[in-house]
Amino acid sequence: MTTDQPPFARHHRTAQALVSTFQEALEPQFSAKGALSREDFTRAMNLMMAHWPTVLPLFASICQSCTQAAGCREGAGCGGGCAPRAVFKPDGRRRDFVTRLLFSTVRMKVPEIVDPISGAVFPQIIAGGLQTSLNGLFYDKEWEALNADAIAIYNHLGTDQDAEVWKRIASQDTLAVLTDTLFVRVMLRFRQFHQQRQTFTRRMTDLLRDKRFVFADGHFETLFDTLFGRLREGLRTELDRARLDIHYGEGTADALMRIFDQFDKHRLEQSLPVRVLGGRSASRPMLAQRSMLGATPAAKRR
Repeated sequence: MTTDQPPFARHHRTAQALVSTFQEALEPQFSAKGALSREDFTRAMNLMMAHWPTVLPLFASICQSCTQAAGCREGAGCGGGCAPRAVFKPDGRRRDFVTRLLFSTVRMKVPEIVDPISGAVFPQIIAGGLQTSLNGLFYDKEWEALNADAIAIYNHLGTDQDAEVWKRIASQDTLAVLTDTLFVRVMLRFRQFHQQRQTFTRRMTDLLRDKRFVFADGHFETLFDTLFGRLREGLRTELDRARLDIHYGEGTADALMRIFDQFDKHRLEQSLPVRVLGGRSASRPMLAQRSMLGATPAAKRR
């Protein structure tokens, strides 16, 4: 007696058939027009097909009928002894899960530093300002879509405890791809890096002014490197970059590389001393500090 496949297996097979049909439909176009090389097309399709094993659990997690069919139940193979999966119950006051997920990487990786003037603790002090600044990079509907994705990730994980969140994400390739989507989308908002860096730094300083905390270039560099530095791993080889484009759209890898190049150049420039009267070298004042230190009118306008 044959047993019907669970819904998520059938959905997986259907999706695979659709992609294969798409491939067959485009084949005649290459002979007639030669718009793309067959080698490029074949490579792209091979990359897509290689990811089907990781797509399978995703179908099971996002489809209600799939989840019910795949769930642990008496006589389903596990004997009913599996522990029920934890259910994520967010604080009813929280609305912004994008910033919650992004800032969790900062809290885990950046050591706490007490500001000698204000007594504020970095990076915790910037959480509220970061939420407003990140939100300001997107249109409302765009942010809603990102926030829905972040909520779906937390629901799938069943927890919002930072260490456990990233441990579980690291163990699931498909979930890691979905999570990185949020980081990629935010980083792409820095395509015009120098202008957007200055705007972001100025906005953060204004938001934190009442707390007497100056958000300076050094803080921006730490924040940017912590949030996006791990995306460099996906840019190391041609295959990595092709995979990145498959996941997040054509041209994504090149765009991220250009942003990283501008960031690295800026960080190098900030590390170099400036020459002052008498030929002495002095540390370069950070952008957000210049107005606080009585900078020239030209500097204040920047």
